[in-house]
Amino acid sequence: MSRVGRAPRVNPFSTRFTQPGAIPFRFAAADGLAALVAKLDSTNGWGQIVGPHGSGKSTLLASLLPALSGWKVRHVRLDTSHRTLPPDLFDAPEPGTLLVIDGFEQLGVLSRFRVKRHCRLHGSGLLVTAHRSVGLPNLHRTNAAAHATALIADLLPADGEWVLNDFDVAARLRHHRGSLREVLFELYDRWERGR
Repeated sequence: MSRVGRAPRVNPFSTRFTQPGAIPFRFAAADGLAALVAKLDSTNGWGQIVGPHGSGKSTLLASLLPALSGWKVRHVRLDTSHRTLPPDLFDAPEPGTLLVIDGFEQLGVLSRFRVKRHCRLHGSGLLVTAHRSVGLPNLHRTNAAAHATALIADLLPADGEWVLNDFDVAARLRHHRGSLREVLFELYDRWERGR
């Protein structure tokens, strides 16, 4: 079939559609967001969101941050190419400050200790994401398997179901150790090959 005269089809698995914040986090309960905010408030803003690579920690943060209106949020994102904290991070914070560090495991042990001590001394909250527990109260543990198939179905256009033919989402999640991000990368490639 000729593509002349047809508009190009956009890949629904492009990062602009799948990056944190582009897809709302799927809570198990309808009041999930309010419950997380209440839980964080009950720990004076101390908490950790824990889960494997690509399981939705940053997506959860993107959904949670706008709901933290009672806090003065200071958000820092770390990753393998950016592992340093901003130089002014250790300035005295305003009362009611919540320091949010996405990718806390990127810091060394001494830096993590220093951040925790700084927040404790200044009465600030500390909310982090990490692949494993970093010794803060558990706010949420992400699990992409619980909602992966529904999320993928929501991303597909009406005529895009073909991309899931012979594609076992649960098996691919197991293969990628729970990383929905890696499954979405695979689906991006399948879509491109099938255009």
